[in-house]
Amino acid sequence: MNVSNVYLTTPDLFQGKTESVWDLYQLLLSELNKLGSVRVTLKSIYISIENRRAFASAIIRNRSIKLVLRTNHKIVSPRIRSMEHVAKTSYDHTIFIESKNDIDEELMSWLGDAYQTSK
Repeated sequence: MNVSNVYLTTPDLFQGKTESVWDLYQLLLSELNKLGSVRVTLKSIYISIENRRAFASAIIRNRSIKLVLRTNHKIVSPRIRSMEHVAKTSYDHTIFIESKNDIDEELMSWLGDAYQTSK
């Protein structure tokens, strides 16, 4: 079996995780849908969040969601755990969502920028 052809289902990604992580994921999806058309594609170890192309990915952890979003500019904030310059005008930013309070106006503004960039 080729590992790159193995895709998990939603229950697989949340198996053994706390119920609060599922609740965080549902809230995140609800807020993302306010941006416009959003497609979610389950990959082997993460969830790809896409407009015309991927603008974020969610890695489900035991008690949190590791969210990586791609923008065409650097985001400077103590909430950003890491930032990587991945292409001439693309930056990946890592944020951890640990509570419902983390899905706030600031995060949604960053995700809105990433969403617009992915058009």
